[in-house]
Amino acid sequence: MFKTWVEIFLGIIGKYIIDFITSYYYFILPPIMAYGIFLTLASYNLKRMEKAVSRLIIEQARDIIDKGKRISYVELVDHIEIDWDLVIKRRSFFPYISQESGLWVSRTSRQNVRDAIMYDDSKIRLVLERNGIFLLSGRPDVRKNLYTEYIHRITRT
Repeated sequence: MFKTWVEIFLGIIGKYIIDFITSYYYFILPPIMAYGIFLTLASYNLKRMEKAVSRLIIEQARDIIDKGKRISYVELVDHIEIDWDLVIKRRSFFPYISQESGLWVSRTSRQNVRDAIMYDDSKIRLVLERNGIFLLSGRPDVRKNLYTEYIHRITRT
């Protein structure tokens, strides 16, 4: 029954592929598992750096708001400076990073980390809103959801 189903839905070539995988899965499985562990470490490395960057943004924003009580969002963003080399030095334990949904890795460099973490201009605003740091304009009417933003980012690329 199963062979008939495979032949109907996958065709003759699909049947040969399934037979090949079942015959040689001892040789195929270890490289797949090793690459999965490699991707997991790379993704965890990026998440650690992303948390550190979010923490830096929050700390700097609170300090800037405390110093200058009436500051606009543009001025606040202009004053926030992230030392990417320091973030990489302190938070990176693995020489590669990977996006949460990507199958490829990239080298841990200043440009790659910055592009992966600050992919959007609204990232700083989202981090500030999530942590209760609101500007003079007050709370926006529609609050953005970080998870929705990630889903849109994944499906957009």
